[in-house]
Amino acid sequence: MPRQTVAELLGRIGGSGLAAIRRRVVAGLDRNRDAGGQSNLIASPGSSLLSVIDCGTGLIKAVVVEPEHRGDDLSNHGQVRVLGVGVAPMPVTSATDVDPGELLSSVERALREAEDVAGTIPRRAMLAVPSAQTVVALGEGTVIRPSPSAPITRDELAEAMSLARSAALAKAREYMREERGDVSDLRVVSAALFSIMVDTQSVTEAVGLTGAKITVSLAVAATEMAVYRNLRGLAERLDLELVGVVAVPAALGSAVRTNVPPSGAVVIDIGAGSTTIARIGQGGTELSLSVPIGTNALEDHLVAESGLTSSQSRETLNRYVSGDLGKISRSANRDHVQRVATFFASVWRDAVEVRLAELARERPLPPLVWLCGGGARLPDLRGVLTGPAWRSEYFDQPPVVSVLGTEDLVDLCGEPERLGQLHGSVIAPSLALGIAAIQAIAPTDDVSSLVSRMQSS
Repeated sequence: MPRQTVAELLGRIGGSGLAAIRRRVVAGLDRNRDAGGQSNLIASPGSSLLSVIDCGTGLIKAVVVEPEHRGDDLSNHGQVRVLGVGVAPMPVTSATDVDPGELLSSVERALREAEDVAGTIPRRAMLAVPSAQTVVALGEGTVIRPSPSAPITRDELAEAMSLARSAALAKAREYMREERGDVSDLRVVSAALFSIMVDTQSVTEAVGLTGAKITVSLAVAATEMAVYRNLRGLAERLDLELVGVVAVPAALGSAVRTNVPPSGAVVIDIGAGSTTIARIGQGGTELSLSVPIGTNALEDHLVAESGLTSSQSRETLNRYVSGDLGKISRSANRDHVQRVATFFASVWRDAVEVRLAELARERPLPPLVWLCGGGARLPDLRGVLTGPAWRSEYFDQPPVVSVLGTEDLVDLCGEPERLGQLHGSVIAPSLALGIAAIQAIAPTDDVSSLVSRMQSS
């Protein structure tokens, strides 16, 4: 039996025990004190503080963030300040099952840790859509104008955006159908504007201009409606005001895009249960696809080959990643671990190349690759991406491969102790979610407000 997805587990969570805990906090009892006994203050109703909860297959991460404002203008956001990070392991009771109650407790544990570091308890939250349940696709919409000499109206721009959204959603549904068979209703959780063209001219604002046609390129992140409902249910059981959901691949494109060269970049997020490959342009994530292989598969293979328990396998891999080979347990000698890791890397590369071929279908991939997630620490995975077996036809030139760290995320600030103790590549996707969450709730201009409407229209 395959491992259950996080989305499936969230759908099984029942009862309101944890919600009662949250209500006691709001009432000023029990859980509103940090480890040092200091009282955590409940954020005021109008507070801009936000909790972001990222339930991964291996780790559950929570981040407390707030926007920094430039000057006295509260609508003019500067950087995103990280006030606290909390982490809890995904509670695995066997290779195939996770108890929903334990999962909920682990979510609460990560959230509590982040709140304790921040010294405050936000009322509002954004939840992350699991990467494996998300597809980002780029679509184009064109409106031919009957009167080219008349000024372009807001309704005409909105029509072009709506057509682009429909085209992108159709692509997302096609990719999901190829991967999982028939799919139920999809929910668009975010949209990003890539370009507006009036005739052959690229513009930032089309309303009021003249021309024969308007063409809009828009990327949407979509998930199945059942996944979205499960996330809403989790927020209700945590007694949090859910202000939206954030897709990890779209967040990565939003958080690193100002560092991306004109040719773009590829981000490979190697999680415990899956690997997500995203093509990023300067407007954000253009396309993201996942393969159901991550570091859990390496752990399982090590258990099967060495007779280790799951916890011993995880400890062995942590030592392997850190280069501390001398302390690897006798039951898993260094050479054997190396052989297992090398074999896994070759299988992982073959799976990833299937998706790279999809991402490079229309044009070669840009020669910049960022790795993030827990698997980015594995030297064998980095090695196969730079070795001679890497198929050069996917890229326009041999790619430069590096690990995405917190320093590569734009608009991010915070004291080191509040950014968490995890390796930067592991926590980077969760911090990117914090940046994207703040951007999603920030006041918008007229064009941005039209894009925001694409999520629910």
